[in-house]
Formats: sequence, structure tokens, C-alpha cells
Amino acid sequence: MRVYEINTRVHCQKFDQITAAELGDLSDMGFDAIWLMGVWQISEAARKISRIVSEDFFGSPYAVPSYAISRPLGGKGRFQSLVDRAHDANLSVIVDFVSNHMALDSPWIKERPDFFIRSNRRMRPQSTSDFFLHESGEVIAFGRDPYFPPWHDTAQLDYTSEGLRARMTEVLKRISQVADGVRCDMAMLLLRDYIRQQWYPFAHQAWFDEKMPAEFWKEAVEQTRHRSPAFCFIAEAYWDQERTLLDLGFDLAYEKRLYDALVARDPSLVLARLSRPIADLQGSLYFIENHDEPRAAARFSREENLAAAALILSLPGSALIHEGQMEGKREQLPVQRLRPVTEETPDENLKADYRKLLEITRAEVFRNGSFQLLEAGPEGIAGFVRQQENRTIVYVGQIGERSNLASASLDLTRFVKSDAQGTRLRVIDLFTSRSIVVEKFGVSSHFRMSDLGIDPGTRFCLLEVTQA
Repeated sequence: MRVYEINTRVHCQKFDQITAAELGDLSDMGFDAIWLMGVWQISEAARKISRIVSEDFFGSPYAVPSYAISRPLGGKGRFQSLVDRAHDANLSVIVDFVSNHMALDSPWIKERPDFFIRSNRRMRPQSTSDFFLHESGEVIAFGRDPYFPPWHDTAQLDYTSEGLRARMTEVLKRISQVADGVRCDMAMLLLRDYIRQQWYPFAHQAWFDEKMPAEFWKEAVEQTRHRSPAFCFIAEAYWDQERTLLDLGFDLAYEKRLYDALVARDPSLVLARLSRPIADLQGSLYFIENHDEPRAAARFSREENLAAAALILSLPGSALIHEGQMEGKREQLPVQRLRPVTEETPDENLKADYRKLLEITRAEVFRNGSFQLLEAGPEGIAGFVRQQENRTIVYVGQIGERSNLASASLDLTRFVKSDAQGTRLRVIDLFTSRSIVVEKFGVSSHFRMSDLGIDPGTRFCLLEVTQA
């Protein structure tokens, strides 16, 4: 699946402004889905708190008071019209499910305080900076990731509450009636082992097992799919919990480790991630940019940017492209900001190259072809083959500066049909359209390619191998 992330409040003032023509263009480029980030009503308290940071902040879309479609953007009716336009363009629509917390002014707190982590010294160590006094008189924990300070515009949900688990499952079922899938924010924070460690370290195990006898995600995914069998679940996942979440029913999980390896320009880490079982690769959502990460154009050179984009689009699995990534935008917007601070001119040449990559990699061989890592010469060069029936495509990319792509050497012999009688192969660079003839080499009769015919500075090749 190719997913295009749209920061909805930045992209438009109303859902109606996302036109059929725009959606059709995304579909024509090879995208399968749009992820509309920020479609839920924004918390008033979150808006006010965000202004402490900056006067042009308008609240986080991840501080949800209740799951109602944003009224300023047009409400449920106009959202449904947008979904219909997307479907007409053969695009699925993904929205956020903020599973770990609600806005600190959510009406749920007064209605059902047992849905939230409340002060309880018998269950956990506590600090006043981690809790707030709600108007109801309850002392509620701020939502948090344990490795960062609390999110002070949110209230932490408590998944040992059977009632909460039922409520959140019903929310997912309702979302499945208006959208085609959910990107589940910080999905690993709902795993039983984490909840036990973070929120109930002093509790007896038997008590905890009775309160939360099973993983929430497994039950919620199964029940939602019972109502909507094709509904898609995407996990924002870290801490090496991707496989766990896929086993619980998620279709896709973030592949942050590969992104980090590319940022580090570490070829050994890149190859380690590409060496995982094929099921793990197929369950990955690859990215080199999203709203949480710095812009790809700011992190990578232009050549690295294209090489990394070609890599993630060529792998088994799914890829995410963030709005502005193809145009080379460099400013990373906080989710609370609605307008960029700087005015950037789109890089039309980069966008044209992205379009070309999207067109090349939408072929069936990239979606369903076999995958095999390829020895591609010295350290610093990553290579793999996608193969299906009569098509063989080789990706070769340079990671970092330890080697130059021009030094890559490819032995293509094993990818030639055993009954082929010819002594020559034709290798076409799908990105540049250059064609190279490779002849059998030496007494071993190997097809060895030691000159990729690349321009200086080039960081990748997508090569199709055919009989000459």
C-alpha cells in the first residue's frame, strides 16, 4: 500500500477544498490511500495550553476530547463527501485513532473517571508534575510516553478498565463505518506488559491479570473486523514491538529502525533490517519523513533523498509519503501550527523524480514479486532483487560515504532463466532509461556487471534485467 499523509488543517480550511482532481492526481501517481491527519474536533483546553508555547499554535490533533469530526473543517457530512470523492478516485481513507489518551478536558473524565489513570500511591510511584487536578475533583495522570515528559494537554487512559476497553472498541467500530482504516497513535503503549510496568508496578500479578486478562488490540481488532472485514489497522510502533503488534492483528507497523539506519548512514544496520523475515518486511510501513520526523530534504542530500525513496518504494511492504516531501519542503511543522513560518518554493524537479519513482515502482513485481538480498560489492552498497515471472528488477543503493556506487559489482547469473541460450543480457536503468549489455565473463560463464554506467553523485539504480 502507498499512503499519502495529509496534515488536514494545514492543507485546507474545509474538507470541500480537497477536490476530486487533487485526489485523482494522487491516485494516478500510484497512491492507494490518504491518511488525513487531524480530522477530529480539537480540544479547547489544548488550544489554550498550546498558546503558552506560541501564539500561532491552535491545539494538538492528538488531544481529542471525543471522537467527533472537526466542525471547523466541515463536520461529518462534508467529511463523508470527501471520503466519497476519495473512493471515486480509488483511494482509501485512513484517520487517526489516539489510543493512549484523551484531551484533558474530555467529557469522559467527568462521566467515567474510572477510564483514566488516577492518583494511587499503592499502585505506582508518583510526582505532582505527572498529574493534574480535574474540575471534578479527580487527580488524573497526564498522557505520556515513558521516555519523554508528559503531554500536558492530555489525560492518560487506563486499560485495566473493562469499561474503557469496551468504549474504545466501540469507537473503532464507529470509525470503521466512516473511514477505511486507522493509524493507531503510539500503539505499543497499550500492550499489557508496558501497562503493568508503567502504571501498575506495585500491583499483585493476580489482580492485574484479572483486571486486564488479554491484550486490548487483539480483541478490538477482531471485533472491529467482524463488523468491517476490510478495515485497515496501522500501528505507530517503536521499541521493537512491531512483530508483537502485527501478531495481534495489525496490517502494518511503522519501520522506524530502517529510517534511523538511513539517517545514520549505517549500511550494516540497513542490511540488518532488510534481512528480517519476509513477513516482517511485508508488514512494515516504511518512511523517510512524517509529521513527527524532520523533513527528508533537511536530513538528506537530494541524491540521498531519492535513493532512500527508491529503496522504501521497492521493498516488500508499504510506504508512506508525507505531504511536502516530494516538493522538497524543509520546514517541519509542529502539529499545533496551521501555517508554515517560512515560504518555500517547491522543487519541481524533485517532484518530477518522485513521480517517476512512484510510476516505476507501482508495477506488479514490486507489489507481489519475490525478494532476495544481493551481494553488491564493497561495504556501503545495499542491493536486492524483486522478481516475478518474466520480470527481474535489481535495486542498488549507496549508504553513506564508505563506498561509491560506481564500485558496485553485480553477479546476475542466478537471475537468468536456466534454459536461456543467449550469451548476453540487457540491463536497463528504469530511472534514467540507459541500457547496458552484459556478456558472460570468464570460464565460469557468469554474467558479471562491474560498470553501472552511472553519473557522478548518483546514489541508486533500479535495473531491469532481460535477455539481449
